[in-house]
Amino acid sequence: MTSSVVRGRQQFLLLAALFFGPLIAAVLLYFVFPQWVPEQRTNYGELVAPARPIPAANLLQVDGQPAGDGALRGKWSFVFVGAERCDDACRDKLYQIRQIRTLLNEKRVRVQRVYIAPTVASAAGAAEALHELHPDLHVFADTDNADYRRFFAGDDPRALFLIDPLGNWLMLYPGDADSEGILKDIRRLLRISQIG
Repeated sequence: MTSSVVRGRQQFLLLAALFFGPLIAAVLLYFVFPQWVPEQRTNYGELVAPARPIPAANLLQVDGQPAGDGALRGKWSFVFVGAERCDDACRDKLYQIRQIRTLLNEKRVRVQRVYIAPTVASAAGAAEALHELHPDLHVFADTDNADYRRFFAGDDPRALFLIDPLGNWLMLYPGDADSEGILKDIRRLLRISQIG
């Protein structure tokens, strides 16, 4: 055998190993050695898997008119489901997500903050009370059937929900979630996502 044939075979085997090596390693790690797969995750919030589409029912504006399909679509939305009155804990949560949105700098235009009150009257009161400190906060009332309160129902009244621009509930943050972790999540999503 000539040296050029031997060299050609060596190059072919090297290319095959470079191509198939990672594939074989991944299959082995996943099926044969699952204990070696790291259990760490990159997201801070709790991922809703699979993502759940938000209810088709329209939220209501503070004047009682339907907000339309676009209320929670087109932008990344931090949604806070409030009570009849926005108490100190509610104000703290709204302040937290305002600061997170501000820290996004020029990308903040891709993110909106949404407050959902239980009734039109409470939404109007919240909009009036919160307007000075939160002029960019979108305040809506839940539907007459409380579709959104049932959809986002949980044990934590201070929970924060992240909705993607297509209208899917993507992540859940507990009431005591750290701002730095939430900010890291939304920055990563805005960097890798071309929607919203």
